[in-house]
Amino acid sequence: SAKTVAETVVEVNTGGWSALPTTALDGRNLVEVYNKGENKLYFSFSSSAILKQRYAIGGAEFKIFPIQDNVTLYGRSQGGGTRVIVTEYR
Repeated sequence: SAKTVAETVVEVNTGGWSALPTTALDGRNLVEVYNKGENKLYFSFSSSAILKQRYAIGGAEFKIFPIQDNVTLYGRSQGGGTRVIVTEYR
């Protein structure tokens, strides 16, 4: 069970990859990402990844990543920006 939960809202654009969240919660063990917008949200662990080779979720969908604070998760939208809610668990 989590002892600490941090929630962050990130505006993700189409022009490049954005860190989800901008600064990781120290000691985190899990990240949940919810796409609150209407446009697809793509994921990568590299800020130079090719968009069409990445996994994506649609609006009102979420994805869970069991990653620690030393791994950066990036998000990028296509066809317009999207609002993302990132919840980190420690």
